[in-house]
Amino acid sequence: MKLRLLLPVLLMLAGMNVAAWHPRPRRPIIRVPWQTVAAGGAAAGTVIAAYKISDGSEQGMKTVAREKPEVFAEHLSAFPRTLSWAALVLLVGGGYFLWRQYQNKEKSNQTERKNE
Repeated sequence: MKLRLLLPVLLMLAGMNVAAWHPRPRRPIIRVPWQTVAAGGAAAGTVIAAYKISDGSEQGMKTVAREKPEVFAEHLSAFPRTLSWAALVLLVGGGYFLWRQYQNKEKSNQTERKNE
């Protein structure tokens, strides 16, 4: 507080314009809506949480592999079966979605032809 009063007094004594020395109030460079800031925070939180969870899973798998290798091998052998089921569900779901898109496009083309 003392420096804030002392510097303008010294500048006045030196014959300088004190009004030119006072800083202007600062405005933000870019105005960003709070929703954007909240979405950025949520995205960052999601990435950090996923990293922590994957790190914990990795440490858990290392511990199980070190202490109980037969249990680790049993669970590891089930992993490809689970992965193949997930791939099958995605493939069937994607095929159904594409088929529905094609059907909707055909209906709109037929409607346009009738209207002409």
